[in-house]
Amino acid sequence: MALWKFSNLNKYGNIRSRIIYRPDGEAFGFNPKGFGSFVNVQMFKYEHKHEIIPPGLVVSNGKKYIVPTWKEVDPNTTLNDIQWIRPKVKVTKSETVVKISKSSSSDAEYTTKYYPDSGKYHCDCPGTWRTRGNCKHVKQMRNEQG
Repeated sequence: MALWKFSNLNKYGNIRSRIIYRPDGEAFGFNPKGFGSFVNVQMFKYEHKHEIIPPGLVVSNGKKYIVPTWKEVDPNTTLNDIQWIRPKVKVTKSETVVKISKSSSSDAEYTTKYYPDSGKYHCDCPGTWRTRGNCKHVKQMRNEQG
C-alpha cells in the first residue's frame, strides 16, 4: 500500500489532512514547515460505495478519477488503494390488502388477504381447501385488484 493520510495541526491549531503517496519501503519523513506540530500518519484507502459496479480508474485532463462516481484521487492511486463497499439494497415491502367477509350461511367472518410482493391470495374460509385456494372470496378480490 502506498497511500497515507497525514494529519497535522495548522498554524491556527486546526487539524488538516492530506493524502500523500509514498512508495513501499521508502522512509516516511514528511513534516512541512509552517503547519504546526505532528498529529497522525495512517495507511489510507479510498472508499467506493456501489451495490453492483466495481471501482475503476480513469485519467482525464491529467487528473485521475474513480469511476462511476468520478471522485478525484491522487495520481499514484491503484485499484489496490480502493475499498469497494457494497451497501445492501433496501427492499420496500408493499402493504398486504385485507378484506373481511361475512359468511352467507352462518355468523362467521372470513379474512381474505392479498400479498402484492408475491402476487398470492389467501382466505381462511372452508371453501379455500375445497377449491384449492380459489374460493369465491379470492375470486372477488382478484376481480377488485384487476
